[in-house]
Amino acid sequence: MDNKKVHELVDANFDDMLKDLSDLIRVPSVLDESARTEEHPFGPRVTEALDKFLATAAGLGFRTANIDNMAGYAELGDGPLFGVLAHLDVMPSGSAANWHFPPFDATAANGRLYGRGTSDDKGPAVSALYAIKALGDSGARLARRFRVIVGLDEESGFRCIERYKKTEEIPEMSFSPDADFPVVNAEKGILRFVLRKSMSNMDAMGIPELVDIRGGDRFNIVPDELAIFFRGAAAANLETLLMPHGAEIANTGNGTLVTFRGKSAHAMAPQEGDNAIQKFLGAVEELDFGPPALHVALLELWSLFGRETDGASLGIAASDEVSGRLSCNLAAISFDDGALSVKCDVRYPVTCDGDAIIENIKKSAARVNWTLDAPKHSRPLYVPPDTRLVKTLLEAYEAVTGEHGAPVSIGGGTYCKALPNAVSFGAMFPGEEETAHQPDEYIGLDSLRKMTHIYAEALCMFNK
Repeated sequence: MDNKKVHELVDANFDDMLKDLSDLIRVPSVLDESARTEEHPFGPRVTEALDKFLATAAGLGFRTANIDNMAGYAELGDGPLFGVLAHLDVMPSGSAANWHFPPFDATAANGRLYGRGTSDDKGPAVSALYAIKALGDSGARLARRFRVIVGLDEESGFRCIERYKKTEEIPEMSFSPDADFPVVNAEKGILRFVLRKSMSNMDAMGIPELVDIRGGDRFNIVPDELAIFFRGAAAANLETLLMPHGAEIANTGNGTLVTFRGKSAHAMAPQEGDNAIQKFLGAVEELDFGPPALHVALLELWSLFGRETDGASLGIAASDEVSGRLSCNLAAISFDDGALSVKCDVRYPVTCDGDAIIENIKKSAARVNWTLDAPKHSRPLYVPPDTRLVKTLLEAYEAVTGEHGAPVSIGGGTYCKALPNAVSFGAMFPGEEETAHQPDEYIGLDSLRKMTHIYAEALCMFNK
């Protein structure tokens, strides 16, 4: 097989690939629970992204299938099935004020393409599609069916890939372009849970009364904003107490709005962000406000989380040589109907016992009379480095980059956990800035071209 021809086609098709990717970025395919219907299980804009991807693939000569607007695929070739696992849903863009480029305009600037989904995961999905196209157009006989499987619910659950598995063929082996190069053979376990506490004695006794708290949303984002509303005659005194902690104070006609701002980051690396909720909790010790039970509950949260990102105060800190340290993200907080609740995201090392971690969280929460809701648990992934899948992907990476690669681990979770014999392969190169889930998300155009060559090279190797 003439690999040179395949790589020539990657370059020849690059402008078309960039156009198709830009069109896909312009669809704001964010999960919309309020707009969910039987026809559009994740909202109509997410369905629109799937329709556009499948139409693009069909125009390139792929066979396509739409699986109940929950997932879809595009494939070329005959023989055993090889999968590429990607997703088209994206995270919310957050405040537009934090972006220098509109999040859904697909702006090309500075040698980059900016927009939500450029790196996670629309860019890599389109890259893999065009890599398969290059192999198919090269004249080589395709000894496998190369199938790009796209889901629509990766960022908020795996309902899409679970739907795929119910009726569709499972690939013999797969890679997901949804993490890092050289190759990811270990993914930490993920625990997502809610801690709650109901309170009585809600009389504020004439001191500033905290009546509402809202901060964070998704489990897998470090919250970059927290808003608290105080009511009461003495609320103006909060300015003196809170401004040294970085709070913004706005006096309204009937109270005081306090805003803490931080920096968002992916939950798999919370230490790279600045958690607005934890900033607020750090200031609570110095405050005197009501209801007293709520004040006490916030102090209890501070005792469980502090400013840590390793879960030490929860009693769950851990590490191993394969995948590193456990991470803990205090993702969201809310106060409703006399109850305080927080969302948490924990990524634990592959050799740890996830059930034991859950038990430790229960014990720590019970110690301060908090309740742990039933957690959602995604077990770790580990594929030995001596398997054909891992070894071949590393060979392809080295053939294109000239750099020797070794398997790495991540704290993120990909579709690889849902299917057998699957590992993540790209799309972020070593040393690159991580902008997934952050304002001004982008993909470098040189990186987009290089990753497409790497995917094409890997497909050539598996086509033998």
